[in-house]
Amino acid sequence: MKKIQWFLALALMIYVFASCTRDEEEENGGCGVSNVSAANTSRSHNQGQNCLSCHRSEGSGKGCFTAAGTVYKTDGSIQPNTIIRLYTQPNGQGELRATINGDNLGNFFTTNTINYSGGLYPAVQSASGEIAYMPSSITSGACNSCHNNSQNRIRVD
Repeated sequence: MKKIQWFLALALMIYVFASCTRDEEEENGGCGVSNVSAANTSRSHNQGQNCLSCHRSEGSGKGCFTAAGTVYKTDGSIQPNTIIRLYTQPNGQGELRATINGDNLGNFFTTNTINYSGGLYPAVQSASGEIAYMPSSITSGACNSCHNNSQNRIRVD
């Protein structure tokens, strides 16, 4: 009988600990939650808006994004299923620090850790294989904070 009581007490302690961990993650804006975009999925929203305004510590979005944005075609429509690569040198050169797959709705996002030290140069590849390179480096993954209007967007067909 004591073994059963000990087992139940242990199970209760594990449950309470696990519950506290989930509560702490929710209180910290869900930063302990993984949330990564994937090709051929459609679970994102708010194209063109700064994703990191909600997906941050104490924000309302699921997970704290380290990079996120929306990719467009040259005609201004959404470009689905892209691949975003972040390099340490311009034009796809240097060390590849991150690869992020975009979804069907043109959005890409990740909660994975990205080392922005020294600046990173984005390369955006469409599903057809065309690549557009950003000529200047970035130190933040809040892509739509700058690329939020039709004049600043990196476009790829």
